[in-house]
Parts: sequence; structure tokens; C-alpha cells
Amino acid sequence: MRGVARTALPGMNNPGDIASPLDVELKLAWRRSDPAIERDAELYWQREGMLRPGADVALRLAQLCSVAYVGDGLAGLTTVNIREIDFLHCKLAMFRCAVSRSFRMQHIASRLTVFTRDILEAWSRDHPEEEVLGLGCVVQSRTLVEHRSQAMWPDGLAFVGYTAQGHQMRVYWFRHAKLSTWWPGDDLVPDDGLTRE
Repeated sequence: MRGVARTALPGMNNPGDIASPLDVELKLAWRRSDPAIERDAELYWQREGMLRPGADVALRLAQLCSVAYVGDGLAGLTTVNIREIDFLHCKLAMFRCAVSRSFRMQHIASRLTVFTRDILEAWSRDHPEEEVLGLGCVVQSRTLVEHRSQAMWPDGLAFVGYTAQGHQMRVYWFRHAKLSTWWPGDDLVPDDGLTRE
């Protein structure tokens, strides 16, 4: 698993394939507890007004996955919350991406997304006991929805439905992921006292 990415080539297969006019350095933060990155992330959240009063900063820091630096400053980051997604009957790494207002429209979010996708796919493959099948996100940017209407985005995030609030939900399925053998009714307990095979 790479810790830093700094290249800029055409395409969308890895974070370096997404051209940016800025010199962006991507760093791995997932389960590293790096004091410097955590300090920068907390300062970033404060600067961007992303910490509500009473927010659990320790929990947010534990969810850090990747960060993007421009020069010495943090320009963006991703966080991940691993959880069961009921309607898909599987566990996903639900990620959020935030980029500083002063660095938007510079392809930093796209690079962070691909970097995060690759980090978590490798981590999931190395930790099968976690049973994480993919990377999921809820799209909360109207601009993004209006400008990227494809069912499958170039980074592999595929449309799977809408949330109860009407936001798009997208999933990138890890290549090694295998579905469960769950079948409708398997979780129901017969109430007639008969044994079924």
C-alpha cells in the first residue's frame, strides 16, 4: 500500500492519473494515528467550520483515511465510517471527501477519491475478517450531480439508489468482494414449529 502519490498523467485508474495544475501531495492516514496529520486535520476542520460544538474530534480523527497537501497546508481530506448498509445486505466503507473552498475545481476531490478507493480496497483484501465489500458515498453536492450524470463514474462509483432524503448513493465494489448467499426469507423464523431443510 503506497503512502504518498505525487504524479500527474491522463486517465482515472490511479490518483496520479488525474491532472491538477497544483503540486498536490496525497498521504495515507488510514489507521495510522499520525500526530502531524491529525493536528493538520483538526486545524483544517476548524478553519473550514466543519466542527460542530461538542463534536467528537477523537472519533473524527479515527475515521481519517487520506489527506491532500498543497505546499505545507492541508487542502482536503477523506474520512471513512465502516458500517452495514441494510438495503444492500453488506458492509461498506462509507467515505466523505472535503476540499478547502480555496482549492475547489482543481481535481483534488477526484484524486482523493481514487487514492481512498485504492487504500481501502487493499486494506479490505488484507483484512477479509472485516467483510468490507466496497467503498460507498452519499453525494451531497448538487454541482456534482448536475455535472456528472453517468450511472457509472470514471472512478468506478456506480449509482445504486437514493437515500430517504433523496441524495444519490454510489458504490465502488472491490474487485475481490464476494456476495453472501443470503436469500429472501432466510432471516425469518418459522412460527409453525416445523423443521425445514
